[in-house]
Amino acid sequence: MISFLRERLQGIVAFSFLGVVALTFAFLGLPTFTQTFSVNEYAKVGNYSISQSEYFRAKTQVEENLRSQFGEGLNFSDPAIIDIVSNLTNNSIIEKYTLINFFDDLNAVIPDTFIETELSKLEAFQVDGRFNQDLFKQYLINFNLTKEDLMEDFESDLKLSLAVSLLDATASSFDKSINQYLDLLTERRSISFVELEADNVTKEFIAEEQETEEYFNNNLEQFSIPEKRSFLLLDLNKSKLNLEVSDTELEEAYNLFLENLPAPEKRVSHIMIIRDNYTTDLEYQEKVATVTKELEVAEFSNLVKRYSDDLGTTDTDGDLGYTNGEVFPAEFESIIANLDVNDVSSAVSYENNTHFLKVTEIKGSGATTLEEKTAELLSELQQIKFEDEVAQISSSLTFSSFSLDEAKEFAELRKLELKDYLDLSIDEFPLNLENSSILSATEVGNWSSPLEVGFDNYSFAYVYDAKEKTYKEFSDVMSSVQEIIIETKKTDYLNEIYANSDITTLDQESLSEMFQINNFKVEKFKAINRSTSLLSNDVVAQVFNDPDVGEIKKEITPNGLLLYVVEDRIKGDYSNVSEEDRLAIIEESKRTNLQLVFNELRAKYNFDEKISVSNQFANQNL
Repeated sequence: MISFLRERLQGIVAFSFLGVVALTFAFLGLPTFTQTFSVNEYAKVGNYSISQSEYFRAKTQVEENLRSQFGEGLNFSDPAIIDIVSNLTNNSIIEKYTLINFFDDLNAVIPDTFIETELSKLEAFQVDGRFNQDLFKQYLINFNLTKEDLMEDFESDLKLSLAVSLLDATASSFDKSINQYLDLLTERRSISFVELEADNVTKEFIAEEQETEEYFNNNLEQFSIPEKRSFLLLDLNKSKLNLEVSDTELEEAYNLFLENLPAPEKRVSHIMIIRDNYTTDLEYQEKVATVTKELEVAEFSNLVKRYSDDLGTTDTDGDLGYTNGEVFPAEFESIIANLDVNDVSSAVSYENNTHFLKVTEIKGSGATTLEEKTAELLSELQQIKFEDEVAQISSSLTFSSFSLDEAKEFAELRKLELKDYLDLSIDEFPLNLENSSILSATEVGNWSSPLEVGFDNYSFAYVYDAKEKTYKEFSDVMSSVQEIIIETKKTDYLNEIYANSDITTLDQESLSEMFQINNFKVEKFKAINRSTSLLSNDVVAQVFNDPDVGEIKKEITPNGLLLYVVEDRIKGDYSNVSEEDRLAIIEESKRTNLQLVFNELRAKYNFDEKISVSNQFANQNL
């Protein structure tokens, strides 16, 4: 189910049910839980409260899809784009909770045991295909969560998954209807057709001077000369700047790195002797003494299996997982702190029981030397210096008035590359869409704000001249305007042919006699199917969807006029369709049915009228 939903995900996902379901399921797994635990009521959909982090997670996904479809140059500070993103985000939230509400309406309860089982299957918590308790525990620590927090959030994803599965079960297609569709799909047809364009019209048209002038005046933008700007482009490329890092700076950075290293983690195993398992103290103490003695000669893992009363860890050699010094009781941690790898403690009494602790592994303890860390620290320090340089230059330049000589002197003093661009329109700027918009809005005699070219490359543009948008003279474009008018009149003539009801025969001679057209050919094809390469997709769609035989039809097309007649229909045979194609068609049919079912649910719950969003961070972008 989910795989085919994902395959269909294209374009702006939030405007389609399938897209939103695929979008939502993209969050399953570890990413689901990275930013969803804020409890503030940022938005409401019906009776459901939406946290700020959940809302902005959906918003961020919408923005990523917009960037993917329309490019990185989208300006998300543009009020029109802000409105689009807001509408798409609200739509995503509405569709998600429409599905969850459908599940809740069924009064079905998801058992905690099922939630735990499904949660344990997430790849984020797997090692070698098995659930790893240490990863799970570390995840909770990293995000300051309880197990209940995680389960509650994951439950909503399960509801979503189950709701889609339930709806999918209602969207089945019956073999009979599929076979009927395949019969139509494999049908063959014999057709005659002709495509007429303005160039086929031989009727003489003229463009009167008055109408030519009127067209020019009413369509001035067609004949505009865009604004042209002359500017200097200051290049700040990290690789070309002298970003020296001193030995002192490097040493300070290394010391800071050492100070922030996390405490080493020790993996601990234990043998546990439980007092309540023994009738007398003497029997209990004898067991402790036996283990103490055998630890001198036997393998720890073997003793775990023979003597440990902790049945939950006997199959894993007594493994308790990792500790950073804060996981186990203080009585244990004080002992573990003094153990090295493979060291075994003496008997440790805790809550009337006895434990023998062994450190089996230490990670994060290897000290990285300055020599080993130098390359990485150098790169980080140079990046910091580069960003500082950009910030300082930005502070000096942005929105500041300079003369042309001062602009050149500024670059020369700092040994920065400066390129000169003369009389370029916005679509000729050597920049992406967003940066071109910034440059276009910069006043003459000023530097632009920073133009981000890449992670380690910025530019600043100094505009020293701008020629306003102008319009071509009528006399200069009169002939081209006349051509446009004549072309329009020829197209109108094709519309007259379309409206004519006297066409009874589709052949070249009779059409030429009836209308002032030439240089066309009436094509005839026999027993072709939809997959033919002889026809354009537009023509195939037209002639194969027409049920009538022997009737001349006319259709206006983007290129002109299509005249056609279906001479014969030859029944198809669905048995000739491959199993792969058949399955694809069934899936497409299910998607259509699924969409219809969801549309009914959305109309029923009417969450479109029941969503409210806080305006506290209305203009906030993550």
